[in-house]
Amino acid sequence: MLEVKHRAMACDFVVLVPDETLRVGHRSVADVVLKHLEAIEDIESVLTIYRSDSDVSRVNALAAEQPVHVNPDVFRLLVDARSLSEQTDGAFDITAGPLVDAWGFTRREGSKPTREEIMAAMDRVGWQHLSLDPTNRTVRFEKPGMALNLGAIGKGYAIDQLANNLRSEGIADFLIHAGYSSVFASGDQQPSTDENSPEHCDIRDELEGETRRRGWLVGVSHPTVPGRRLGGLWLHNRALSTSGSGKQYFHHQGRRYGHVIDPRTGSPAGQWLALTVTTETAMEADALSTAMFVMEDEKAKKLAEQRGMGLVLVGAGKRKDEVSMESCGPLVWNE
Repeated sequence: MLEVKHRAMACDFVVLVPDETLRVGHRSVADVVLKHLEAIEDIESVLTIYRSDSDVSRVNALAAEQPVHVNPDVFRLLVDARSLSEQTDGAFDITAGPLVDAWGFTRREGSKPTREEIMAAMDRVGWQHLSLDPTNRTVRFEKPGMALNLGAIGKGYAIDQLANNLRSEGIADFLIHAGYSSVFASGDQQPSTDENSPEHCDIRDELEGETRRRGWLVGVSHPTVPGRRLGGLWLHNRALSTSGSGKQYFHHQGRRYGHVIDPRTGSPAGQWLALTVTTETAMEADALSTAMFVMEDEKAKKLAEQRGMGLVLVGAGKRKDEVSMESCGPLVWNE
């Protein structure tokens, strides 16, 4: 199994390819994968809020005063993101930057803001006030003080671009993960030589009379115990994303606050420890896992059903590190 990694967007992007001897023309598969992994830096350079010359930073600095021209890829991403905001009634909102700032998570120094600070931030949030002009490819804020933050969609977008590039090179079987929480699996994993191994993936399902491979086996992690898995899912040409507060959080007066903020209330969500979705693209999976994490139970399940998504909900049990788990939709669990 070939493994190639490259650090970008504050995490490791990792590509696994079953056959490390595979060649693409006169080049090794490792060289091809690394070339496209390194190209993620170009994506990060226009999406990040941590560089003053990025497209998103320019929008944040100027769009309240004038329309800001952005490159075609960024504009398409903003159109898709605003559409997802509308479809989730604002549970996902890329204009939630002021709220992320107010809670200190932009600086990775979480702290509880006052109620007045939360209300002031919420007055500058709202996807409805993000104006996108397709003719001139410009972005405009209809309220002063607004700010974009693509942290809940940027990694997924980068994964999709990487997957498209690898497929265009003729590489059909691979798995991409970024920070473990965002995954895209294409084609099939290499079968193990040991058929009794739990990693053996030459397992086939009968679907409409046709024998098919299940794809790649991906673990569903325990939200509070590093290294422990709750189970494994088979992914075939699908993306997976997990949202939760297991890694980014802080305590204030005995209460735990996670980094996933509900744009509709201005406060971190806390209904579940983790929520995992599977869908067709990594960008959609990232955005919708974030949205559904802050939704009410039944609304999240209804959205998953409407969109044909797999859904795994993990809640806290009665004892320390004990969890409850519920799943629905098109999921193939490892048996």
